[in-house]
Amino acid sequence: MTQSPGRLASALADRYRIERELGQGGMATVYLAEDVKHHRKVALKVLKPELAAVLGGERFLREITVTATLQHPHILQLYDSGEADAHLYYVMPYVEGESLRDRLTREKQLAIDEAIRITETIASALDFAHKRGIIHRDIKPENVLLQDGVAVVADFGIAVALKSAGGERLTETGLSIGTPAYMSPEQIAGERELDGRTDVYSLACVTYEMLAGDPPFVASSPQAVMAKHVTDAAPPITTTRPNVSAALAKALAKALSKAPADRYASAGAFAAGLTAKDAADERRTKSLVVLPFANHSPDPDNEYFADGLTEEIIADLSRLQGLRVISRNSALTLKGTSKDTPTIARELKVSHVVTGSVRRAGNALRVTAELVDAASDTSVWTDKYSGTVEDVFGIQEEIARKIVAALQVTLTESEDRQVAARPIENAVAYDCYLRAREHMYGWTPDAAQRALRLVDEALAIVGDTPLLLATKAQLYWNEVNMNLVPAGVGLPRASDFVGRALALDPEHALAIFVRGLVAGSRGRPQEALPDLYRAHDLWPGDANLLAEICRYSNTAGLRSHGTLVDRLAQIDPLSAITPLVASTYHWVNGRFEEAVPHCRRACQMALPGSMVPFVAGMQIAAAGLREEASELLGSTGAAMAGTPFGSGASFLQHALRGDAEPALGALTPQVEQALHNEFAAMFMAEAYALIGRPDDALRWVRRAIDHGFINYPFLTEHDPFLGDLRGEDRFTQMTNEVKPRWESVVAWERNRV
Repeated sequence: MTQSPGRLASALADRYRIERELGQGGMATVYLAEDVKHHRKVALKVLKPELAAVLGGERFLREITVTATLQHPHILQLYDSGEADAHLYYVMPYVEGESLRDRLTREKQLAIDEAIRITETIASALDFAHKRGIIHRDIKPENVLLQDGVAVVADFGIAVALKSAGGERLTETGLSIGTPAYMSPEQIAGERELDGRTDVYSLACVTYEMLAGDPPFVASSPQAVMAKHVTDAAPPITTTRPNVSAALAKALAKALSKAPADRYASAGAFAAGLTAKDAADERRTKSLVVLPFANHSPDPDNEYFADGLTEEIIADLSRLQGLRVISRNSALTLKGTSKDTPTIARELKVSHVVTGSVRRAGNALRVTAELVDAASDTSVWTDKYSGTVEDVFGIQEEIARKIVAALQVTLTESEDRQVAARPIENAVAYDCYLRAREHMYGWTPDAAQRALRLVDEALAIVGDTPLLLATKAQLYWNEVNMNLVPAGVGLPRASDFVGRALALDPEHALAIFVRGLVAGSRGRPQEALPDLYRAHDLWPGDANLLAEICRYSNTAGLRSHGTLVDRLAQIDPLSAITPLVASTYHWVNGRFEEAVPHCRRACQMALPGSMVPFVAGMQIAAAGLREEASELLGSTGAAMAGTPFGSGASFLQHALRGDAEPALGALTPQVEQALHNEFAAMFMAEAYALIGRPDDALRWVRRAIDHGFINYPFLTEHDPFLGDLRGEDRFTQMTNEVKPRWESVVAWERNRV
């Protein structure tokens, strides 16, 4: 402690018991203390002695009482203030959690929706105070506390009291009100009459940092930073966060205007501007969905060919950096939809829609395609292509190029080569490949075997090609993922075919992707992630790849993938996996309440028999909503009765209610084999811990770690159900084993960012 802590503690002993120092700022030292009378933890802030000497106690204490009138859910309340042994102090609630600065230090950037939510919360607090004539003057991440994920603004009005009490004499201490990285130009200039727009500017700086990872102005000295605030335009947020909306970028630029008159009049108006809908901007956004091409062939079995052509066009376009393309997963859910084009575009937030049809009769082929501007519901271009099945590659390329030209997307040399590529030259082999992909998504043992046979037929026709070899590797990995073959059998097969594909093309995106999946399935997220990110660089618009990066980032305890969570929501909005990825991102970081709405949305979107409710149930329970979680798991157990997942769901349901006997009675021997996923293993460990069976709980924690769950912070801090295990030596040994693996992948992430 500093500032004669012994004398201070003695002077306050009848009111506050000082426990330890929490930290020091420019104006005060903060202590954790116990309010003796009310038996509660408080943050006791003691002004620096040199500052207290200049201000004088009587006037400071008179002015600071003004802030006690600020009663708002997002403003940290002033409990008390006073003078003891020549020390000026004030007392506020002690927030169990972290500051926004702590979170930014750990995660660097936040997900866009999370940054907006925090901004909205801070803005509501600022508007409340501004209407009462109180300006904060020092909005910064250090003064925003996160309590259960909800932002609370601290030190509200302290700067006002200091300014009013000290005036110009404050400069005698060498201290100033405000923090250079977040100060408005007028505050830097020393203007005496500031209004709420100075806080709007500071809030915009904080929002900018949440999105970009750094404040808008960075320099080698505080003086240089302040000079930039006064003279330089803030770099557009899109330079570091290109996927933010045009409305958000525009709102940030306005809030960071040099002149107060050019900013928003209120913090609330700024927050609203972040999510405003700008029709002109939306029309300029280069985004589209390719709807499933209709099969007009005499033979309905040619449906696979129409779907395959749709998927290949989506795959070509999704590799382009300058275009946002809705994924295959979401696009195919619209097959046969009766919705009109404007409705589809509005729901998917795209500017254009591609429709088409395929007619195949024997070897003859006829394809039509149309690009529609959704805003006006008018055709941008339409064309018809006639030929033979052998011409499908040229037709596919021409459609892609027409779309690119119509949207004025500029291709790089690499992208141009990708669009022109013919990964399988032979039409018969290509037909086998399309049929194999159709069966790949069948998710049954028979479908998996048919897919493998079809790839083998294609290989027999054209020999080894990177695409066919990588596809066969993916099919072998799928068999393991679906629990159809043991990992010890399927993963070596997948690895062998990945190696053969990469020997032909070391930069083949699918092969690198599958190599990452194999590493992940072997419980090595630290090996999986570099491959997954490399594949993402080559194939930026693939939704399944994004989802796997997020999965293994969550498994490994990483934090910086919030941008990819956002991106997945943009390109795959109709898949239940997308909100589940978002919920898991919040869950593993201990933000359980924030996970809940994503869990509920995932359950609404999930297909019957899906594993989504199994995952969502335990995540909802972590937020304290055990009854809701129990009902969800109970219905899942009933719907999947007779399967290992149904038994597992019933086990979790009873465990959440603390009913050990029916929980154990629900288990079957098949559960042990079926629940091979690292997250499922964690849920089982939690359930065993809840019914007081630590040995079984530790066995499942071991299993989760073996499957790659090396999220050290979640294991040691965040998981709400493992509290009793943390005192076990065996648990400590396991987490000590996990820690260096986690630290290694965190270091890799830091270097990558």
